[in-house]
Amino acid sequence: MTIREAIANATQLLTNAGIAEPRVTAQQLLAALLKKDRAYLITHSDDRLEPNVADQFQTWVMQRCRGVPLQYITGHEQFYGLDFLVTPDVLIPRPETELLVQEALLRLQEPAPLIIDVGTGSGCLAITLAVHRPSCRVLALDISEAALRIARLNARRHQVEDRIEFLISDVFSGLTAKRMTTKADLIVSNPPYVAEHERDSLQREVREYEPSVALFAGSDGLAFHRRLLMESPAWLRPGGYLIMEMGFGQHQPMLELVDRSTWLIESIVPDLQAIERIIVLRLTAQG
Repeated sequence: MTIREAIANATQLLTNAGIAEPRVTAQQLLAALLKKDRAYLITHSDDRLEPNVADQFQTWVMQRCRGVPLQYITGHEQFYGLDFLVTPDVLIPRPETELLVQEALLRLQEPAPLIIDVGTGSGCLAITLAVHRPSCRVLALDISEAALRIARLNARRHQVEDRIEFLISDVFSGLTAKRMTTKADLIVSNPPYVAEHERDSLQREVREYEPSVALFAGSDGLAFHRRLLMESPAWLRPGGYLIMEMGFGQHQPMLELVDRSTWLIESIVPDLQAIERIIVLRLTAQG
């Protein structure tokens, strides 16, 4: 079977399964399998695939037909220009979360800042910030040991494992005063923010394959944001920042949760779809 034939067959299968952009998906899967880019597939369309490669490609295509996210099939996703390993143990990094990185980098002015990443998952936030701020130290927290294993692998791949400490933790429960000899300059989090009643409205790929612990947060989706607002002041220096991602329709409820005697609302950042996505808070001196 040639590359052209393999893509044509896969495109038909993906179309029948109702997968969006079936030809592009077929090309992405085969390019990932061959460790080439999509341009290679075009210039080598008459090349024949080795039988084992063709069989593996067929396996991948059938997984995608069943709804398995492409990133879990290939094991990779790009985030802020970096390549991250991903498995079903971690949430797939989204482009919207890159806005959180941008806001954090704007505020990392300390000579050697200390950052806490709550709910690190794949480690995309902690690792990206460590790559772009070589003087920083990061505490990366997650309730899932399986997720932390992936995050550690990603830290090693990007050569920042010596500046990130990964801790099993339910929000801040894994921290102690002895460990925190100094308070953090910045806390970042992409917490779970899907309301339980919205479960059935999620895409099949998200609902059936991404980890529920990283998605759902109570009846209104703000359970973890409440905890972050209440618990962060104990671990953040006065004037330090708390930057969080939030979901569609959560902008106004979030503003109502913020205690203005503790937090200054510095910025609300919309994503490319004009959804208020990132909230930037600064801890007051009284906080």
